[in-house]
Order: sequence, then structure tokens, then C-alpha cells
Amino acid sequence: MLVECLIGVAWLTVGSLGLGSDGAGTLLLAAGIALVVFVLVENRRRGSRSFDAPRSADLLRYGAFAVGGIVVVSVLLGLISEAGFAPGLSAVITGVAFLAVARSTGQRPTQWLGIAFVVLGVLAALLSTQETSSFVSQGLLGLLCGLLVLVSAADRIGMLDTLRDRMR
Repeated sequence: MLVECLIGVAWLTVGSLGLGSDGAGTLLLAAGIALVVFVLVENRRRGSRSFDAPRSADLLRYGAFAVGGIVVVSVLLGLISEAGFAPGLSAVITGVAFLAVARSTGQRPTQWLGIAFVVLGVLAALLSTQETSSFVSQGLLGLLCGLLVLVSAADRIGMLDTLRDRMR
């Protein structure tokens, strides 16, 4: 749960940096951090369920490969003056890591999250070839990916089921 929340904040930060310095990005980042705190408090209140040791090791290994891959890809793209592709490719790398985690843990929501990240990453990379603005390729991609991860975390601890039950 903590890893998902950290990934969510990281993607929200990427999105807020892509939105520019007009204050909207900061406001959205603050709202996202408040949502993360709420999810973490609710997870603690409901009793967190951690993975067993081999699955936790797999999670850390896939996370390290994803972070390393994102850093290497970002540096290489920066060297060849194609840094506009970095957010999209980072989303694809994150999606592949989620797919690997889903295979290791057998959790279908994580699999769908990985597929969504790969699709959004490919779309953002394609859009970055068409325009010079980072608003879509970084801003909207970061906010969508961050929101998807946080919704997945909320679903994992049962918050969406509770919300659905309250609406009935």
C-alpha cells in the first residue's frame, strides 16, 4: 500500500510539473497528497495486509528495475534531445512493472493498472511527436497515472466498496 501511494505521489508530481507554474499544478498536487494521507490512514484503520516475504522481495526487485529503467531512459533521451518522450516511456516502464507484480501476486486490479499505464504511456509518447507542449504528454499523463494508482490503492483496501454501499 505504501509503495502504491509513493508511486501515486510521484506521478502527481510529474503531472503538476507539466502543468506549469500558474498554481493549478501545486493545488492538484496538494489535493493528491491529501488523498494519499487519507488512503494511508484508512488503510491503517482497516488493518493493513502485507505480502509474504517472497512477494515483497519481488515487489522491491520490480520497483528497483522500474526506477533504474526510468532514470536510464530519461538520461539517454535527454542526451539525444528527445526528452519529450520520457514521461510516456516512463509510464510504459511503470506499467510493465505493475504487470510483473500482478503476475507475481496474482492480483487482477494490478494487472489492469499495468495495462492502463502502458496504454497511456504509448498514447503520451505518440502525442509528444505531434506537439511541443508538455501539457498533455507530461501534465495530463502524470495526473491520470497518479489518480489511477490512488484509486487502485483505495479499491485494494475496500474504500470503493464502502463508498458504493453508502450510495445505495
